[in-house]
Amino acid sequence: MRKDKVTARDVAKAAGVSPATVSLVFRDKPGVGNETREHVLSVAHKLGFEYAGDIPHRKTSTILLVIYKRHGQVVGETQFFETLTKGISDATYRYGYHRLSISYFYAQEHPSEQLKALASIKCAGIILLATEMHSKDITQFTRLGVPIVLLDSWFPTKDLDAIVIDNMCGAWEAVRYLHSMGHSDIGYLSSKVGIRNFLERRQGYLAAMADIGQSDNPTTHKIVRVGPAVEDACMDMLAYLSTNPQLPTAFFADNDLIAIGCMRALEDNDIRVPNDISIIGFDNVSMSMLTKAPLTTMEVPKERMGALAVQRLIELIKERTGGETVRISVKPRIVERMSVARAGEIQQ
Repeated sequence: MRKDKVTARDVAKAAGVSPATVSLVFRDKPGVGNETREHVLSVAHKLGFEYAGDIPHRKTSTILLVIYKRHGQVVGETQFFETLTKGISDATYRYGYHRLSISYFYAQEHPSEQLKALASIKCAGIILLATEMHSKDITQFTRLGVPIVLLDSWFPTKDLDAIVIDNMCGAWEAVRYLHSMGHSDIGYLSSKVGIRNFLERRQGYLAAMADIGQSDNPTTHKIVRVGPAVEDACMDMLAYLSTNPQLPTAFFADNDLIAIGCMRALEDNDIRVPNDISIIGFDNVSMSMLTKAPLTTMEVPKERMGALAVQRLIELIKERTGGETVRISVKPRIVERMSVARAGEIQQ
């Protein structure tokens, strides 16, 4: 039996509003509050409703997510980026854009051909995952002639909106948390990859160390440079431990994958977490709950970041920005688990 097509009247009934309100929402007309508008769009998405009318503010209902890879050492098929993408996808449909197209852009592989392929996608706007990008990479995308929102990085010299993590604040709070647990000898598991996120976390670490009375001279700190993925971090930490260093009582790690890899290396050397040393990570990926001592970490609101990127992009598409460029920073929050113990109260 053929299923009847969902109508605007069906959406109105399910949402508890009038058909006129549904029409106003999908024609992007004034007179509907933001909360009601989002509710109607959410109900419409769940019912599988697609508005067939003439929408003057856009020629296509496609939003393009471009995932930029310079080296792939940070951006990959990880839980962090999967959750970020989910936030984008859910918000895309919630706002009435019925297709999210995802394209990878590899910096080392024929950029001109990839740009031609992107230009052939008729999209209303682009969300550009800029984690591994440099400032000089931006211009080639702005030439595509559609609105762009940067996600997970920003560039002071570029007049583009961006949704980013407040990395300095997150790192600062992580170190201050360790200090509140009695630690002052706090090392830093620093990524070898010099992306903006990690550089800002380093600044936050150094600022917090200065605030707790430790020197802000990096040479006085126990900074261990490791790869940003689990296996690389483990191998680099094993090499570091082979030199028999004097370890701090706690480490702050640039991300959870680094923390997890270094925890493995410490365990291989019979150094127990948190009995012998405490570790705090950054991101709150799903793997952080599966370590022998579940990882205390700074949680990044990944789905919210994705949703904010879509919201801002749609404002640009509809020319509702007032011409201003904005950078929205989302603050991480601490998730306490078992990898941090109070200094001086370590169990044997």
